[in-house]
Amino acid sequence: MEGILQKAPRLLIFAAVLIVSIVTAQPVMLTDSLSTTSGEFVPVSGGRIIFINSSGILSSVNINDPFNTMSFSMGWVPEDNGWDGSGEIKLLRSSPDGNLICIAVQVSIPRSILNSALSMPEPIIIIVCSSSGEGGAQVVGVTIDSGEELSFDFTQDSRLLYGAGFLPCTPDPEDYFALQLGDESNLLPLFAVADLEEGSRFDARGIINDHFISNPWSDLIAAGNAPLTTIADMAIFSVIFEDTTIASAVIEQWIEPDAGLAQIDETQILRLADGTVFENQGEPFLILTRISSGNYIFSRDGGESINRGRIHWPTFEVEEATELTELIGYLSPSSKVITVNTGTGIVFRAGRGLYYYEFQ
Repeated sequence: MEGILQKAPRLLIFAAVLIVSIVTAQPVMLTDSLSTTSGEFVPVSGGRIIFINSSGILSSVNINDPFNTMSFSMGWVPEDNGWDGSGEIKLLRSSPDGNLICIAVQVSIPRSILNSALSMPEPIIIIVCSSSGEGGAQVVGVTIDSGEELSFDFTQDSRLLYGAGFLPCTPDPEDYFALQLGDESNLLPLFAVADLEEGSRFDARGIINDHFISNPWSDLIAAGNAPLTTIADMAIFSVIFEDTTIASAVIEQWIEPDAGLAQIDETQILRLADGTVFENQGEPFLILTRISSGNYIFSRDGGESINRGRIHWPTFEVEEATELTELIGYLSPSSKVITVNTGTGIVFRAGRGLYYYEFQ
C-alpha cells in the first residue's frame, strides 16, 4: 500500500518554506440550489456532480456547464415499493470509479400496517444505482433512523458496499414491521457487506459497529465503538491495528491511503495504519482536501488563510505552499471540499451554493 508508510524513513532537507500569493481564477458557482438541511454532493463520471437540491431531491450539474442543472432519478419510489413517506435523502455516496451512487432514503410504514398506538423508528432504505440515472436501482438493505450519522461506503473496486446497521430482514414494510415487534421467524443472516455483482452478503466478522470513518483512497476504515479504536481493511475484512486504551478516535480524518490525523490529549498526531504515531509540535493543520500524495488544501490558522502545498507528515513540515486568497471567505473549518477533474480543481459548498475552483 503506497503512502506515508513508505515515505516515513526518507530524509528530507529543507532550505526554506516558501509561501507565495499569486493571482488565480475566482470560484465558479455551479448552482445556488443546494439543500439547506443536507447539502450533500458527490462527484461522478463525466465531470458531473450529483447533489441534493433545495427541494430535497437529486439533481446533477457538470463542472463545465454551470447552472445547467438536470433532474436525477434513482429509479426507486417509496410508494411503488409498499412504503409511505416523502423519500427524504439521508446519505449520498459515490463509488471510486464514479459509475455508482449509494442513496439512503427515509420512508414510513404504511398506515394500513402500523397501528396508530405503536411507535417505532423510521426505516431507511439503502439503494445503489447507476450515476448516469439510466440503470435500475438495487435495494441493498434497510436500516433504522437512530439519530446517529449513517455510515455506508464502497470498496475501491466499486464492487462491495459496506455499512453500519443493516437489519436482518428483507427491505419491505411487512418484514420490517415484524422485526420491530420482535418476530424473528423470518430473520436473514446478519451482514455488513454486500457484493453488488453477485448479490452475496458477509458479516465482516464484527468489525463494523454503529459508525466508521472510511478512507477515500484505500479500503481502510476507522471503526469500533465510541471512540473508534480499530483500523481495519474492508477489502479483506481484517483488523490491522487496535488500541482500546485511547480516549479519542484512532483516526479523525484520513489524509493518505495509509494514514490519518487524530488527537492525543490536545496534541495533533499523524497515525499510520500500523499504529505508528508522529506528533505535531507546531500549529495544528486543518486539512480541507487531499489533491494528491503529499499535496493538500490546508490552513494552519483555523481557516483565516487557505493554502495549497506539499506537507511532509512525519515532521509536519510544509515543503512549499501557495496562498489561495480567492478561497478566503468561501471555505471554513466545516466546509466539505472534494478534489475533482483528476486533481486539477475542487468542488465545495458555501451556503446554498455549489462551487468549482480550478487551480492555475
